[in-house]
Parts: sequence; structure tokens; C-alpha cells
Amino acid sequence: MAEAIPDESLTTPNAFSKYKKWLEVGIHAFIVLASQSVATILGKLYYDKGGNSSWLVSLTETIGFPILLIPMILNWTPKLDSEEEGNYNCVNNSSSSSSMIMAKLLIYVFLGFLVGGGCSLYSIGLLYLPASTFSLISSSQLAFNVLFSLFMRLEKITPLVANSIVLVTLSSLLLALQPDDESSTNKTSSSAHDHHHNYAIGFVCTLIASAGFGLLFSTTDLMFRKVLKRNTLREIMDVIVCQSFFATCLILIGLLASKEWRNLKTEMHNFELGKLTYVMILFWISVCWQLYTYSLLGLIMKLSAVFANVISTLGAPLIPIMSVIIFNDKMSGVKAISIVLAIWGFSSYAYQQYLDELKHKADQVLKKCNGASEV
Repeated sequence: MAEAIPDESLTTPNAFSKYKKWLEVGIHAFIVLASQSVATILGKLYYDKGGNSSWLVSLTETIGFPILLIPMILNWTPKLDSEEEGNYNCVNNSSSSSSMIMAKLLIYVFLGFLVGGGCSLYSIGLLYLPASTFSLISSSQLAFNVLFSLFMRLEKITPLVANSIVLVTLSSLLLALQPDDESSTNKTSSSAHDHHHNYAIGFVCTLIASAGFGLLFSTTDLMFRKVLKRNTLREIMDVIVCQSFFATCLILIGLLASKEWRNLKTEMHNFELGKLTYVMILFWISVCWQLYTYSLLGLIMKLSAVFANVISTLGAPLIPIMSVIIFNDKMSGVKAISIVLAIWGFSSYAYQQYLDELKHKADQVLKKCNGASEV
């Protein structure tokens, strides 16, 4: 009786590595979507129940980075770490090593300023816009990310990618051309004129922040490919810790300069849900954004910055639905069309990723066949 021959595609180390990779990608994607949605909803809850400091909300998005040192400590292996350093230093002399350190430091400062500025602008946008509108405008960072990646030659333009850019852009433009008729949740918006003025400020700040984060993702992707060239946990943690440190410094300067810190004690005492809830909301906002940052960088490292941004953009239709349930945000026809366009844009790019994966598999099979024929 002939023995059954196992399927090599299921038993080879390469197949196991492939399935492990996509399992990790799935976990990272889930964490990105969950943490982004929860953090945005908690941020809006802070504003709705008496909070007014956009600088404080910005600070919670970056100051929690020491939390992410825990997985680094748990996964740190001295022997493996020294071997990696030894292998890396074998190809780098002392002069090139010092120049590399300086280059990395400048990149970290630049990334930190992008994060700090983006968080500050996003906090202002969330203050003046309904959470559902805010999330849909934020989805425009996918279009900015693709454009910056094309400029840096990290992505190739295809009809599906171009379609994705156009749809996501139209999704944001619809909200810009027809602002929400619902009165602003911000207590200072007492008239229609103030409401439209605040809406314009929130829209512009959110759009600029989306462009900044699009540039951030593309720059991070470029750094992993051209500068670091080592996709390890330590490299991810170095990027997170350094950029978060510089971003926190920038936001702290803004908080002190604005003098908002003087009102924080009174704000906490007057918070509608109580002091403990006030502290817990800020704490969980910080935790959620750190989990978001860690998993987002994991997606950038394993695939690309644009793919990570696509996953982040997938949260655009989730947050409006949660906002309608929790905050009773108005679901207008324009906003519904914007959601459909955002989902369509995401699906267009996701399908392009699927085609690229099929092409990559076909190229690998062809390469193996050519190698076997030559032997």
C-alpha cells in the first residue's frame, strides 16, 4: 500500500512562517482597530462631560510610552541581543556607526515632532467636531500616506490604488462641503456662526493632522527599509520610545505655554462623572493609544506603511456607528455616503494587496521551477 505523501506546502518551515506572519498581522490589525475606536470614543467622552484641555488629551496620547517597555523586557534575551549587535557591527566601522546614530537621532526627532504636532491638531479637531465626522475626515490620511509613499518610491501607482485615493478623498470632501447641521457638542458653540467657525477649525486641524500622520507612516516605512534594515522587537521599541519622548516634550511645552495646566484641578473637580472617572478616562486613553502605536508599527514592519494605514482607515465606519449609539450623533445622508466611500476606498486598496500577494506567490513558484530546471 502506497504511503501518503504529506503536502509540503503545509509542512515546510516556510509555510509555517507564512501562516505565523499572517496570524501576527491579524492580531496587530485587531488591536489597531479596537484601541483606535476606544481611544477616540473616550476622548470625545472627556470633552462632553466637562473636559476642555486639548493639550491634556494630546499628552495622554504620547506620555504612556513607558508601558510598552514591558514587552521589550519580557522578550529581551541578552545572548540573542549581543549576537545581533555583533553581526550588525561586523559590517559597520566606528565612523559609519557614529554617523548612523546621528542620522537615527535626527529621524527620531523629526518623527517625534510629527507625532506631537499631529496629536495636538487631532485633539483640537476632536474638540470641535462630532466623533463620527472626526473619524471620517481622519481617514484621509490614507490618501496622504499613499501620495507620500509614491513620492518616496515605496509604492507603485495602480488603477486600484488611484481609485482608493480618489474615494477616500471624496469621503472627506463631502463632509467639508456640507458641514453637520447638528449643533456642536462643544459648550462654547452657542450660535450657528460659532458652530460653523468651530467646524471649520476642527476640519482644517484634522485634515492637516491626517497629512502629518500620512508623512509619519511613510517616513517610518522608509526608515525601516533604508536605515534600520533590522525588523526586530528592539528596533520597533526604539522607534516608539524615542519618537514618543520627543513628542511628549513638545506637547508639555505647549501645555505649559498655554497655561491650561492651571485649570486642570478645577476641571477634575467639576467633571460630571466624578474625579475617579476623570482619571480613568485619561489613563485608558493613554493605554489605548500606546497599544495602537505598537501594533501599527508592527504592521508597518511586517508589510508596509500604506497597509497599516488601510487597517487604520477601516476604523472610519466603526467609530461613527459607535458615536451614534453612545453620543447620539446625527447620521445624515452625507455622512452615510461618506462611510460608504471610505469602505469602498479601503476595499479597493485591500484587493490590490491581495493581487500583489498572488503575484508574489506566482513569482516564487516560477523562480523555484527555473532553479529546478537548471539543475
